[in-house]
Amino acid sequence: MSKVLITGGLGFIGSHTCVTLLKNNFKLVILDNLSNSSLKVLKKIKKIFGEKIEEKITFQKGDIKNYKFLESVFLDSLKDSEPINSVIHFAGLKSVFESVSDPITYWETNVGGTLNLLKNMNNFNCKTLVFSSSA
Repeated sequence: MSKVLITGGLGFIGSHTCVTLLKNNFKLVILDNLSNSSLKVLKKIKKIFGEKIEEKITFQKGDIKNYKFLESVFLDSLKDSEPINSVIHFAGLKSVFESVSDPITYWETNVGGTLNLLKNMNNFNCKTLVFSSSA
């Protein structure tokens, strides 16, 4: 069974992707900083599948800007003898207006955070990435 890391996994697109992957028997590590989402979404995902789904979902609250946090996510999965095989990356900021008024924050998250993710993927031999952007 393949394990997928979903960054921004509790956002609108991320949560729907999680449901589809769970229906197709994937194990998930859902990573979200909850800045544009809520733990209520995780409860709704679990409600769809019932109690059996607990063993297929790991939730990690944190930010892709934090390199050490990302490293710990990959290490935890490796310790469970189920390394992360692929990543679907939805954890980006997307407001055009905000990106003009606060470009540094957008740069740090969308570029710096993605670089942190890519470096950790490389260090843990995770070679499959799906990158999505809605803006």
